[in-house]
Amino acid sequence: MVVGTGIDIVNIDRIERLMARWGDLFLGRVFTEKEIIYCRKRTWPPECFATRFAAKEAFLKAVGWGLRNGIQWTDIEVENNTLGKPVFSFHRKAKEVCETLRIQNALLTLSHDRPYAVAHVLLEEGNHESSDR
Repeated sequence: MVVGTGIDIVNIDRIERLMARWGDLFLGRVFTEKEIIYCRKRTWPPECFATRFAAKEAFLKAVGWGLRNGIQWTDIEVENNTLGKPVFSFHRKAKEVCETLRIQNALLTLSHDRPYAVAHVLLEEGNHESSDR
């Protein structure tokens, strides 16, 4: 059963300006160490950071909580599986929220086309017999 859905769009240039102005202070507040290492290796890091930022915003919209209930940006981590598919890892308060809402799957799609990055999240609850998603 669908628990929630969220979508977010980010102007990549905005993230690039934030990076130029605040540097590691901005990156460390919003992204995990793994995300920072991964994105810095990309051809155009702001694009990578923007898609991950959009993913975090889309997740917050999908759960309907926002940051006001104790979730930190770094509680939500975007990684890539062995095939390159983006997947979430949840930590601390975000993990608690997923457990409270009985979220079993947090499906994530990322895309970008300058100057925008977009993310869509679909949250599902309950047990699923198929684990090959």
